[in-house]
Amino acid sequence: MRKRILMALLSALALPAWAEDTALLMGVDRYDEFRRVGNGLDVLNGATALRDAGYQVNSLANGQSDAMLRALQRFAVDAGDADRVIVGLAGRFVTDGDRSWLLPSDAARPTLFGMGDAVPLDSVLQVLAQTPGQAVLILGYDQDADTPIGSYLRQGVGPLDIPQGVTVFYGEPDFTDGVVTEAITVPGGDAMDFARNSRGLNIAGYAPRALAFRPEAPAPAPVPARPDALSEWNAAQAENTADSYRDFLFAYPESPFAREARRRLDAIENDPLRLAEIAEDALELTRNERRNIQRNLTLMDFNTRGVDGIFGSGTRGAIRNWQQTNGFAQTGFLTAQQINRLDAQASRRTAEIEAEEARAREEALNLERAYWEETGARDDEAGYRAYLDRYPEGIFAEEARSKLDALDDDTDAAAARERALNINPVVARLIENRLDQLGFNPGRVDGRFDRDTRGAISRYQTRHGLSSTGYLDQPTLARLLADTFGR
Repeated sequence: MRKRILMALLSALALPAWAEDTALLMGVDRYDEFRRVGNGLDVLNGATALRDAGYQVNSLANGQSDAMLRALQRFAVDAGDADRVIVGLAGRFVTDGDRSWLLPSDAARPTLFGMGDAVPLDSVLQVLAQTPGQAVLILGYDQDADTPIGSYLRQGVGPLDIPQGVTVFYGEPDFTDGVVTEAITVPGGDAMDFARNSRGLNIAGYAPRALAFRPEAPAPAPVPARPDALSEWNAAQAENTADSYRDFLFAYPESPFAREARRRLDAIENDPLRLAEIAEDALELTRNERRNIQRNLTLMDFNTRGVDGIFGSGTRGAIRNWQQTNGFAQTGFLTAQQINRLDAQASRRTAEIEAEEARAREEALNLERAYWEETGARDDEAGYRAYLDRYPEGIFAEEARSKLDALDDDTDAAAARERALNINPVVARLIENRLDQLGFNPGRVDGRFDRDTRGAISRYQTRHGLSSTGYLDQPTLARLLADTFGR
């Protein structure tokens, strides 16, 4: 809904405004989810010069999406009947390759289908197209920023579909204010000449040889009507930002509301959270340093909801919880002292975890050795197999498999010796019957040597000092037959 309203306001013909000339200046240098934009507020430096030159100026610093929408609504109305229109935008832009947007200060991580709260440059250009030849768009953004955002967006400004008669100046944010203060508002100033001689500005769109907005000897112009102090005070309270109160005091320094405006401005500028944010910004933490802080917080069981080097709401919440635990003011912003303390705590916790893991490994090894003593160390097939079932990759696994391989070889040899005896079913039943009579439990007497029979043979061999294989050989067979026929 908000996007449809914004597009309609910026695209439709607006109602007549008070002034013949209008300007919109919006700059953002602080973002909730992104790094600072250096000199992002420089574009606002031309506000006073534009007002002195007779422009109706809408300006906004570090505006959130709602404040930006209100500023764009006022601008759309003012621009409808203007002779000259100036728009200056600076901050962090994103593009999908065809369209570009300026992000508000409270912008969440942008997606291709989630740009409703951002400022669409194509709609701003449509408004500027209503005053061809006297319409300027100034864009200030990091010219080297081209970082992908997801699969479809990247930072920066993409190719613009610039309407006929609209001039676009763009460059690093700290070069943007000069177009207004040193050319557009200067009597006889030439914006094209200024831009061509500036190493930090580029030109796109309508590029005549000269572009003057204020003649050398301008005729006296009627003083534009000013809104009453009460309505402007109500607007400043609605925005409730330092810039809204600062602009009100600039326009109405002696109004009945000036004292309250100064009090609110002082409260905002001295707000502990704002001061904490400024202190953290001064540290100029790199992306890797921010990732390390997130890793340390996570290690200390404070959930940052990701380790990506971006201090969003999850990280700020984790910082506040850590600060509360450690007796610091819960601002959500870190000082150098706090970062050092967190790093020390994380280092100690890492050492504790490593020690705990070492103890756990040693305990596991002791348990495995004890299990081996009760199984594989007994030097029989059942013990080896029991150990391997529990510890297939254990410290004795290779030894157990080697022993089993040897037993398998012995079994194969024993089986071959038994086959060489050519025992017929009659003799086999006789042997089983004899084993049963002797109490060795060979199972069913059927002339078939199954597992029960093998166990009985093995026990018989052990009892009489023979090689205990569970298979018949010549000594075992001779002894069994002798026992049978000798009774």
